[in-house]
Amino acid sequence: KSLSQTIFPLCLTQKSASDYNNFDREFLSEKPKLSYSDKNLIESMDQSAFDGFSFINPKFEQILDK
Repeated sequence: KSLSQTIFPLCLTQKSASDYNNFDREFLSEKPKLSYSDKNLIESMDQSAFDGFSFINPKFEQILDK
């Protein structure tokens, strides 16, 4: 069978862009937090994968400025 003929057993539906019904409730109840980032590690990594991205988290910029 080709991929276009394959019947997938699980088809999740999404009613809107803010519909999170397919996510685990425990996961959704966790408070988000920024993970620690080492400035030297970030600077040593190839950032070209992010070319064209225009958003930078302001809290992340504060970490980089330290």
